[in-house]
Amino acid sequence: MTLPDVLLVEHPWSFTDHLLKVRYSVRVYAESDAPLAHTEDLGGLGPLVALRRTAFSGRTAFRVALSTPGGPLLEVRKGWGAPPTEVLLPGGRALGSLRKEGGGGVGLHDASGVRLCALGDVAGMSYRQLAKRDGARVRRDVLRLRVGLAEPVRSLAIATGVFYDVVRGDGVNHTSGGPIDSPF
Repeated sequence: MTLPDVLLVEHPWSFTDHLLKVRYSVRVYAESDAPLAHTEDLGGLGPLVALRRTAFSGRTAFRVALSTPGGPLLEVRKGWGAPPTEVLLPGGRALGSLRKEGGGGVGLHDASGVRLCALGDVAGMSYRQLAKRDGARVRRDVLRLRVGLAEPVRSLAIATGVFYDVVRGDGVNHTSGGPIDSPF
């Protein structure tokens, strides 16, 4: 399944999610509001549960898949601390990596580590809009890909938009930060 050029990436945004969320969970929709994909944590959390509820959440290891009803599309892996976020295709073949850069940017790198471009060169992204989906409050990020992007840049840009909080080192903890982070 090919995803469209505009994606609505929605995070649950309730009081309980802010206090108890330990898994990276988002749903992806088309501009027409048709559901397209969702994320799923692939590893057991074990001792990560305690750390994921703190400001250290973004420094913990992540292994999360992006899947459609037709099957998996991408997987991201990030180790402890602040290493690059690896992007893999189904089956484990490396597609590239995502690296946090100064000024809030994210660099897209190929499988050998060569920088291809910055996210801002190939896509626009609006962050942290509060919205409603099925009566529940969500935080919506909107990713607008430039039309006609070639691979692997297109898939790396999608991975950045969907897994933005992992790439930027925020993880699943949203109890501090900007004014919109408050669930109240």
